[in-house]
Amino acid sequence: MKFFRSKTAPQYDPDLTALTTDQADHLRELVRRYHAGIGVQATVSGQSVHRAEGASNLYNLAEFCRRAEPGEWPRLVERHFRALAGAAESTPDGQDDVLRCAYLRLIADDAIPAEMAPSFSYLRPVATGLLEALCLDLPETVRTLDDRFVAEVGLERLRAAGRANLIADPVEFDVVEGPTESSTLYAVTGDSMFVASKALVLDELARAVTGRELPEEGALFTVPSRDYLFFHPLTESKVAGAVNDLASITLRVHSENPGPLSPRLYWWHQGTVTNLTQIDEARRSFSIVPPTELMAILRRLTDG
Repeated sequence: MKFFRSKTAPQYDPDLTALTTDQADHLRELVRRYHAGIGVQATVSGQSVHRAEGASNLYNLAEFCRRAEPGEWPRLVERHFRALAGAAESTPDGQDDVLRCAYLRLIADDAIPAEMAPSFSYLRPVATGLLEALCLDLPETVRTLDDRFVAEVGLERLRAAGRANLIADPVEFDVVEGPTESSTLYAVTGDSMFVASKALVLDELARAVTGRELPEEGALFTVPSRDYLFFHPLTESKVAGAVNDLASITLRVHSENPGPLSPRLYWWHQGTVTNLTQIDEARRSFSIVPPTELMAILRRLTDG
């Protein structure tokens, strides 16, 4: 199955991959103009902007711009940086207030620019393409916490509070039939910024959605964008169809929605997440390659 842009497509920017090189350069120039207009010295390069108070990335802003007309971009730039300024001003002072708005959050493994990575050393790998971060859910934005903030409050305290808040965060769900193989899939959506992050507590999510514990064999899941999570408990004979359906849905949702996260298919098994998707950059294609243990489960379910 092919899903990368063809060789005849416009050249996409290596850092802001949602945009062409011309679009990305235009966005960076708009960011420079915005900061010059408010009298703030800023250096813009790659996927980040550096100011005296620190650096921030342009990844999410680029995604919003990709879905908007070029004439709207200056307004989006202004809104983005006003929200960041508001987040800095509205950060709770007391640790109890901080813990009340702390969340675990699933982010793409390239969401933090390389030059900023040393300030986020606490980030925990989940699986290929995914990291676990800590953030604050503020009135105007979601702020990803850096090492300095985490050290002030305490990593384990923040993780415990973030997990509890993530579990309690309300979402919506539907039981849907896969588009090609008629498999049973659970589609989790909602207004929350943490829908996809529910994969970090998939066992708790499945219990709330299905009314049952996940089976010993685990579940397949995808997190194509921050607003969507799809999963399939490994309990039925149509599991091969679920693999195909999840892969198909994920590619479409990943390409069409803001906040894209991962186009990959994952296996949750007893708290461990395994990537099942191998991407061949040279051939511009992907394939699903289950490990031996999962293959045995799939055969048993299919034959049973």
